[in-house]
Amino acid sequence: MKRREFLEATGTAAAVLVAPAGARAQTGKGKVRLAYLQLGWAATEIIHKEDLLGKRGWQAEYSVIAGAPGPLLNQLASKNVDAIDMSFALAAKAFEDGVPLKVTGVATAVLGAIVARKDAGLTKVEDLKGRKIAAIVGTSTFFDINALLRKGYGFDIQKQAQIVTATAPPDMVTLLAKKDVDAIIAWQPITDSVVHRGDGVYLAKQIDLWRKATGRASGFPVHVCYLVHKEFLEKHAPIARDLNDAQRDAVDIWYNKPARAKEIVAEVTKLPKDVIDVAHKETVRMLHGLPDEQVDTLIAQLKINKEFGFLKSDVWDNPERIRKEFFHRA
Repeated sequence: MKRREFLEATGTAAAVLVAPAGARAQTGKGKVRLAYLQLGWAATEIIHKEDLLGKRGWQAEYSVIAGAPGPLLNQLASKNVDAIDMSFALAAKAFEDGVPLKVTGVATAVLGAIVARKDAGLTKVEDLKGRKIAAIVGTSTFFDINALLRKGYGFDIQKQAQIVTATAPPDMVTLLAKKDVDAIIAWQPITDSVVHRGDGVYLAKQIDLWRKATGRASGFPVHVCYLVHKEFLEKHAPIARDLNDAQRDAVDIWYNKPARAKEIVAEVTKLPKDVIDVAHKETVRMLHGLPDEQVDTLIAQLKINKEFGFLKSDVWDNPERIRKEFFHRA
């Protein structure tokens, strides 16, 4: 019951499980190797199991990565795979560290939340001051939520609350159940499972913190995006559009054929059915493509990440450079 940042935090070794793509309508566009995290929660599983790239003419090889996102990024950097799904914040970090990548599309909106213990007497964000909060410090969800609290509420949880450091999501669940902490900062599906079993209640979702901190009533801040190696993209430009179109079809299945979507997610993630049911319902938004409004939102995210220290490069201060160097729009 863990997500991509749990994998980041625990440093679990990656295991590549290459699955056959199945029958394809044609293979005229050549071979593409798409790898994704087993617990990514981005609908990439649907692209894989429905072979939505194969149906667009690619000889697609899909790899499921069980482990941390770091090794997945390394696989892209070393050209062992051509495209991956990845945390948007980590993608930006990798880009400024020199990995030759392009963001070609988005996959899912932010998934984080603050969950309060049911009997802790917490009713609003400000009530967290002085309280014990369990978190996996160093994950992008923890950093993002604290940055949004600082920007929207003038409240720094690292200075004004008592952070109890956890090493994995199950630790946070246990700490909350034992009443050792008053709240946790986590992400789907952990947050959903805690609320579902009755141990906690949602105090604030990341999307709402974003709305307050930025004043943006529309648009969705992104957690997961698609990356394509720059060299592969230069040689096979159609992959950008086809990957976005495949994601669009996966999102359509997610919302309009939920039984099939949840069946696929269960097969890949091995999560319990009841957790998948709740997490599917609570997911803020599955996304696809790279429209103008989405790019503007992504640039705003990068600005906040730079403002509060997660990103360092001067490129994030220049929207035109970001559009030209970081994104690739089909």
